[in-house]
Amino acid sequence: MVRIILNGKETEVPEGKPLIEFLREIGHVPGFCYTNELDPYGSCRLCLVSTPRGVTTSCTLKPMEGLSVETLSEEVISMRKTALELILSDHYGDCIGPCQEGCPAHSDVQGYLALIAMGKYHEAVKLMKEKYILPAVLGRVCPAFCEEACRRNLVDEPLAIRQLKRFAADYDLEHGPWMPEIPPSTGKRVAVVGGGPAGLACAYYLRTMGHEVTIIEAMPELGGMMRYGIPPYRLPRDVLDRDIATVIDTGVEVRTNTALGRDVTLEELREEYDAVFLGVGAWRSRRMGIPGEELEGVMHGIEFLRRVNTGEKVELGERVIVVGGGNTAMDVARTALRLGAKVTVVYRRSRAEMPANPREVEEAIEEGVKFLFLTNPVRILGDGKVEEVELIKMRLGEPDASGRRRPIPIEGSEFRVKADNVILAIGQYCDEDFLRGLGIEAKRGKAVVDDVTLQTSVPGVFAGGDLVLGPSTVIESIATGRRAAIMIDLYLKGKLEKARAVLTEPEKHIEKVQADDDLYRVLFDLRPYNHWKKVTEKDYEDVERKPRARVELLNPEARKGNFEEVEPSLTEEQVLEEAKRCMSCGCMEVFRCKLREYATLYNAEQDTFDGEQNKFEIDESHPFVVLDNNKCVLCGQCVRFTHDVAGEGVLDYLFRGFKTRILPPLGETLGDVEGLFIGETIDLCPVGAITEKLPFVKPGPWKTTSVKTVCNGCSFACEMNIEVYDGMLVRASRAEDGWNEHLCDICRFARPWAEDLIQPLLNGDPVSWEEAKRFMEENDYALILTPELTNEEIAFFKGFAEKEGIQIGSTVEGGLSTATLEEVRKAKRVLLKADPEKYPLLKLLLRDKEVVEENYDIAVLEGPAEPLDVPTLILHEGVNAAGLINAGVTGIPESKAYVVVGRTEKELRGDVLILPAGLWAAKEGIVTNAFGMELEVGKAVEGGKGAAELFS
Repeated sequence: MVRIILNGKETEVPEGKPLIEFLREIGHVPGFCYTNELDPYGSCRLCLVSTPRGVTTSCTLKPMEGLSVETLSEEVISMRKTALELILSDHYGDCIGPCQEGCPAHSDVQGYLALIAMGKYHEAVKLMKEKYILPAVLGRVCPAFCEEACRRNLVDEPLAIRQLKRFAADYDLEHGPWMPEIPPSTGKRVAVVGGGPAGLACAYYLRTMGHEVTIIEAMPELGGMMRYGIPPYRLPRDVLDRDIATVIDTGVEVRTNTALGRDVTLEELREEYDAVFLGVGAWRSRRMGIPGEELEGVMHGIEFLRRVNTGEKVELGERVIVVGGGNTAMDVARTALRLGAKVTVVYRRSRAEMPANPREVEEAIEEGVKFLFLTNPVRILGDGKVEEVELIKMRLGEPDASGRRRPIPIEGSEFRVKADNVILAIGQYCDEDFLRGLGIEAKRGKAVVDDVTLQTSVPGVFAGGDLVLGPSTVIESIATGRRAAIMIDLYLKGKLEKARAVLTEPEKHIEKVQADDDLYRVLFDLRPYNHWKKVTEKDYEDVERKPRARVELLNPEARKGNFEEVEPSLTEEQVLEEAKRCMSCGCMEVFRCKLREYATLYNAEQDTFDGEQNKFEIDESHPFVVLDNNKCVLCGQCVRFTHDVAGEGVLDYLFRGFKTRILPPLGETLGDVEGLFIGETIDLCPVGAITEKLPFVKPGPWKTTSVKTVCNGCSFACEMNIEVYDGMLVRASRAEDGWNEHLCDICRFARPWAEDLIQPLLNGDPVSWEEAKRFMEENDYALILTPELTNEEIAFFKGFAEKEGIQIGSTVEGGLSTATLEEVRKAKRVLLKADPEKYPLLKLLLRDKEVVEENYDIAVLEGPAEPLDVPTLILHEGVNAAGLINAGVTGIPESKAYVVVGRTEKELRGDVLILPAGLWAAKEGIVTNAFGMELEVGKAVEGGKGAAELFS
């Protein structure tokens, strides 16, 4: 050990090893190219540290007594950020799908579409609810911002994401909704004022964090504008009620008919609760300020909808003028039509500028609503009651602040139309006087909040939804409610200001982020780096054109006479097919990509160094691996591994300078080359340039959980991780601390850990478990065990056989190894009598050793075999052959019938019943590998029925 000065403190570090190894043990040091297997060469320039002699790479720096090192100085951070931005400038790929960026809640659209394509609807809803609530509601009323961003717009038509969401959400509600696990109470209590989408979202996410929540709602029922503003022909009330129930059933207390300022004061709430969220909405309607606005028959859109939706009888005349061009105006017009009126919508701009969802406009036209575009009311005429409306024609001028062309009256173009009612739907805003009376600063019809934290001018009081956004969509309000919940949680933990600083300038707070899980989560939740391709229609000219799934709406004549839902659901067949239209734009390694992680921490941007970009063809020729040089950062990990560790040489640097890329030998594709460790480059690649083709209908970029276990492909029992997503076995990956260090392609791609006999086989034919049990009861049999069993299972079956007096044997014969792993590694001359194609790890263990027939240091034999007079490694078929030999369970006894637990290729004379040994990934216990190591089998998922149940 030597003493160095690290970030101003004297520290002891190991001598002789690159400094990066110690630094990564105690904190954050970025880098792509370093591996402790090979000598460093510092190509990525990210692991920089500052020394008195200047800035240098820590992977090439050996500690010396008295050395002074700074890891997060301003200079180092700036240089790391520059290095990242240079890399990003030629990184051609999407971190996430544009659909996810388009969604105001930034939900993992690509991920849940993949689950829907697999028929996993509950799982899809679970993923949706990570970022938003009420998916069945949104499946009906969301404007589908995600579809506007969908890349299939450059091919044919966008994916029907909203309708796919609706199908999955309806299925979830009908088959017992997925519900989150609620952690133990934190003891903190939060009051949520307003039971609309923002308040419900805030309440839900606070409950999932363990806080106690009370919703205080002024109206008789929850839902806000969803209940009192959206007509039931768009949003059936039973759907709304069931969706809201999934929020309240998490344990939220509800107090309806309780108005803030009337029944309870803000000060009372602040005294009783630890924090308050305001989501009271924007219920005040904007006035036009024209003569006649006070006449009988003039109404405001929100008030009109509230009265109709609460069942109040609303008298309308024959002719109704609706003023406005938003979704509220469309709801008003179509509702008035259903009440028997003839409806004309007056809008001061053209149809192209209408903010209303085009779908709503089209449906209104189909039902018979008339439109007067480029027209605006000047005054409303009548003797105490509306009789006429004077309108003026408009023309479009230059764009205004909204980006739309400003409407300008055409002088002298006034004209009049007959009318019995005028309903103004030109916008809503919050009651500023009400807010100021609470002590909340308000401006331009909205509460003033901190842009990052959503905290109001009153400490501990947060706001969201229409109160902050102005009139907004359900999904936009939900997004603010969730963000507010995150911020309230941080406030309750005393970390709000730290989080604000981290979200504003993450590169100045890297040490804090790395040391605090809450700050790390909030940064990567609310401000993750996202990279984008710059694409045109030409980029997708080879994509197969497929028609978008459609449903037939109810007949316009039939639907305009009632409030029944006008849009039916897609069929399941349509849903499964439509989900496959998704082009999976987002990177499959988005949750493991180190480049994205570093870019987030260092606040790096892709366009800082704008210029020419490489654009390479993606190599998808290999059956299991995809090579995308557009994402490659030339770190060299894959090249160095395949040459210097695996000795297979399947990848190399080709060409020079700006056009350098990683490829198989010139003229070949990845599908042409052969190797047993090609898949290892997937784990080595830090940026998703090399990815695995997963065996699913449509894989998603799921955030998996790693469960450490051992591979059951051979008696090496290599330690590995199984990546699991919500009970689904996704892939195998290497265990960084595994004794074997690397994982072969047999384990990765043959996936023996994911295979299992589904049911018993009697003489090769499938039988039921009841038939299997009957066979065992009616026959004298010998019990045969296979190496698919753990040591605990072997002990169980051996005990059963001894108790019942049943002969027991196994498919294993021969002796045990006498060689240790260390003896194999140190040996120079090896007698090899085993096939590396069956036992791929031999390729790595015997690298640089001489294979001889005499004067050898060790022997490697394939079982059944007995040890020689030198240290001998005996490799048996099956992961736990050594466990069976240790237990004394070997060889096949003579019998007329056999019951075999697990798979076997051995021929047995007589009747043979083969019982499933159980899914390997569902087992837990111990196995003994060829080196005599006792290794732990980790349980990754719940498994199916195993043979042990018949013997219990």
